[in-house]
This record gives sequence, structure tokens and C-alpha cells, in this order.
Amino acid sequence: MVTAKWQIGDWVAMRMQQLGVEDYFVVPGDFNLDFLDQLLRYPQLRMINCCNELNAGYAADGYARTSASGIAVVVVTYMVGSLSLLNAIAGAYSAGLRVIVLCGGPPSTVYSSPTIVHHSLGLADKGQSLRIYEQVTCQAIRIGSDCPWEEIDRTLDDCLRHRRPVYIEVPVDIANLRFDKPVSPERCLANLRSIKPEDSLENATTAGAIEAIQDCWSSAKCPVIILGGGIRSVLSVQMIDRLVSTLGCAAFYLLDGKSLISESHPQCGGLFWTIVSDPGVEDTVVRDADLWVTIGCQWNDLHTLKSVDVCQEAGRILAIERTVVRTPHGRVIPNTPIAGLVEGLVASSSIYQKPASMTCLQRNRMPSPASSVSSKSITVTNSHVPLPLTVDDIVAGITSVVTSQDTVFADAGESWFTASQVRLPSGADFQTQLLYSSTGWSLPAAMGCQLAKKKETHGRTILVIGDGSMQMTAQEISTMIRYRTPAVIFVINNYGYQIEEAIHCGPYNQIGGWDYTAFAESLQDINSNNSKNIDGPFRLVTAKVKTQDDLTTALAQLRRAHQELVLVECCVDPTRASAPMKKFGAKLVTRAGPQGIAVPGERDAGSTVSL
Repeated sequence: MVTAKWQIGDWVAMRMQQLGVEDYFVVPGDFNLDFLDQLLRYPQLRMINCCNELNAGYAADGYARTSASGIAVVVVTYMVGSLSLLNAIAGAYSAGLRVIVLCGGPPSTVYSSPTIVHHSLGLADKGQSLRIYEQVTCQAIRIGSDCPWEEIDRTLDDCLRHRRPVYIEVPVDIANLRFDKPVSPERCLANLRSIKPEDSLENATTAGAIEAIQDCWSSAKCPVIILGGGIRSVLSVQMIDRLVSTLGCAAFYLLDGKSLISESHPQCGGLFWTIVSDPGVEDTVVRDADLWVTIGCQWNDLHTLKSVDVCQEAGRILAIERTVVRTPHGRVIPNTPIAGLVEGLVASSSIYQKPASMTCLQRNRMPSPASSVSSKSITVTNSHVPLPLTVDDIVAGITSVVTSQDTVFADAGESWFTASQVRLPSGADFQTQLLYSSTGWSLPAAMGCQLAKKKETHGRTILVIGDGSMQMTAQEISTMIRYRTPAVIFVINNYGYQIEEAIHCGPYNQIGGWDYTAFAESLQDINSNNSKNIDGPFRLVTAKVKTQDDLTTALAQLRRAHQELVLVECCVDPTRASAPMKKFGAKLVTRAGPQGIAVPGERDAGSTVSL
């Protein structure tokens, strides 16, 4: 409950509850302890203690992606905590996520004095953390004693409006101030309204954008839709489905757009990823289509793989972004919120179906890897020689256990290609970090996602992660155990950074060999006095898989372990990398001579250092 006199923690806790945030991620430090005490007055808010700040930030990323509120909160301490967190917040910024960073700082009086404080650079200037965060947030502030709640509200409003992280530095003395109850503190923030004025179809700019889209559409003979991850947090799958059905043409998705359209939808053509697309897709999109209707596509070099120049293709791209429309003729229409725009297109009588690209799709498309492996059964053979595990086996295994309420997370590397081939049932969600591509992000992010899931939905988070990525953030498995997180972790142990090896061979791609199942088991000390907050035993299920028979047994265990954390270590021959990863690596070869001239004898003689 709120005390007679308010403190900063009371105000923040109230706003968190109004915003629908139920959990917050924490690494304690001496400058944030009083602030944390204030948050702990509110049992409705669950504190999640993480092993380090980077992992706490990744967990907040996953929580912001998948929670009902779409907002995450992380609390750290000055400099040593905030700078450790920085990498995760940069990734959240790249993904357009609402993450609120609350950083406990030294007393406000020392910022303007020559006094040296710990956790600092030993300089009179103590504003480094604040200035650094200005580069990876839409707003970074240090609150003072004059109406701090108003400063906090303005910053939260920026977070909501711009869909980007914010940073709030709270000096320890300001955190301990007591003030009278502000006027009408119960009011909701303006941006909590489900429909904002700028989303209205009465918006003249939106009406003009719809007209421009209609003109482009009417002249197209073989259009296709390409869905990207930029719309994941602003358009519902139902609205996307309505738009795709209205247009009638074939629809493809980029890797970060997977799950935005059901893979069983009659218009779904599969994954478009240039040279590693599903079979036939690259021909349909690149060769046959005369109009690309791209929705939320944030093109980068990992999407195009030097095979498509988006700038050169601009003459046939109708780009619908979160607040901007770009036509093939070079017209840019700003201030067009995508939700209202799509509603207008679906309702428009001038938009009529163009199924021409469906003919191209049926002609070119072969059974996709997802389709073929999903029907593959993993059985015990009659031979006494066990068959070694392959990536295709892993894909088939994951496909067999994913349900419509699950969320699949894929880390960078072989995990991208494995997860891309998993056929998702309608309703399942998919998350990856293709733009920022921070190795190890997915494990804490998957934890954040699972914590955001409500028990009554029975949905699970299924993580696909490589051994190299696992070593980056593996200690957070202990947090998953501590907070009874029933996720599923598939560790692809191919003995090193094989995606880096595919790009550029070298001894630096070798990593230390871990026994991942034994490591996970070592993190559960049921006799520890530090486990007081665990309500009874929590079962961790592990399996080491080297053969198809092993995988069959492990999957049977997984299906029975509905409320347990499951880790399946999949040991794969590193010389048998998937064909898509080999193609991917060949396109990103970085070894080059002077002026970017490719060194003779490299995998791709035409590749240079430029992307």
C-alpha cells in the first residue's frame, strides 16, 4: 500500500500497475536498494532477480515482446549496472520495444561537485551513463526534487508514443524524498487509450495514403505481399489475415515476420530470405512479381544476403511501414499510422483481389522444408547401429511438439535456419533478433516471455539456441529454475561458432566443450537456504541426444513434462551443417584483400568485405 507520504517508488509502482506491468527485472546495487524497498511494498508486482544486468535487459526484451502490456521494466544501479545493461537496451531499441530502465544513482548533490564516488570513472563529471543512454533510448533523464513525478510521466509518455526504451536515473536522495500525494495521481497516461486520435480514419494523411496505395494496386499485374517483423507489435495477426485475404495475392514472410501469417493460410507462400528462401519462393518474388507490397519490412544485409538490392528494387516496392508509406514512384507519405491505414484498406471498395501471383506460386513452389520435415517421423530403426542426429531430425522433433499457444525463440546462427524450417501451427508465435543479432539474447528473452505467459493459457516458450550462444547467458537457467519457468530449451551443440566458421574460418570459432545437461542440473541446489522463495520442488528435465532414438525418447519425456523446465542437448556433427547455413555463410564471407578485393580461393570468389 501507498504510505501517507509518497516516494518515487510508490509513483513508479502505481504507473506500472496502470500500464499492466506485473513483473520487473532487477539486479540490486547499493544505489538502488532503497528504491527497490519501495517497489516491494506492492505484492501485486513480482520482482525477478537476474544473474547480471545484461541478462536482465534481455529478459525485459522478451517480456516487452510478448506480455499483454507490451512494456517491460528493468532496475539496475549506476554505471557498473547500467553499462552492463546497455547492449540489451540497444537491441530493444532496434526492435522498437518499450523497455523502461530505472537506474539508481548517487546523491544528486555529488553530480555537480568534485567529489569522487564509487562505480564511477573517478572524474568530477558523473553524467556518462545518462549521455550514453541518450544514444539508445528515445528519452534519457535524471530526475530532480522539483515535481519528479511529472518528469517520470513525460518520459513514460515518450516510451509509449515512440515505442522505444527510456532511461530514468534516480539519485538515491531523490528516491528517499517524501512528498504529498499529487493531484489526481490515479489518472491514466494519455497513451493508455486503446485508440489514439492519430489512428482515426478521419486522418486526412491516412486517406491520402489509401488513395496512393489504390493507384499502385490497380496497375499491378502480379503483386506479392512480404511481411516483416516491424509490424509485430502494432498489427494483430487477425488484422494481417484480413488484409492478406482482401488483397488475394501470395503472401511471404521474412524470417523476423514468421508467424505473422498462418503457415496453413492458402495464400501463404513461405519464407522469403533470398538465397535461403523456401523452394521456389525466390523465383516468385524476385523474378515474377511486378509489385512488392512490403509491410513492416526493416531490410538489412542479413535479409538480403547480397542477393537483392532493395534500393534498385524500389521501383516495384510499395512499402507500408509503422507510420510511413513509400510508393514505387518515390512518393513518401509520413504520419500514416499503420493500424488505421490497414483498416481503411480492408474496408475500401477500390481494393480488389489479384490472385495472379498465386498461379506463379503454385508453378514454382515445391514442398517447403517445413512441410517435408513436419511429416517425417522419428522412429527406432531395426538396425543395431543407431542413426546419428541431424538438423532435419531436430526440426521434425520441434515441429511435433509446438502447439498453437506456444512461442518459439531462435538465437543467431544455426538456430535461425533450424527454427525457420519448423512448421508452426496457427496461433503459435515466433521471435528472433535478426537486426541486432546479439548472440545469447534468446535465453533470457525466452525466460522473460515465459514469465509473461499466464498459467491458464498453458502456452510454453520453446527456445532454439546454439552452444556458443548458450555459453553467453547460460547462468540465467538458474533464474528460470528459481521462478518455476516451464520453458523448453533445445541446445544445438555443434561444437563451436559454426555460423562464424561458415562465414570466416578461424581458431577463434572454437569454444570450450560443456556438458550442457550436467551444467543445467548443477544450477538446481534443492538443499540451498537461498531457495526459500521457491514454493516446493521444481523439476528440471534434461536429456542428451546424439541419435534419432535418443531424440524420440527425449520428446516423449518433454510431452509428459508440462510444468517443468526442459533442456534437450542436441549433439550434431559440426561437419554436417545445414545447407541454408552454408549458403548464408558463403554470402557473408569477410576475408578480403586491399580495397575490399576478395582474396582468391575463398568460398565465394566474388565476395568482398562490403555488405
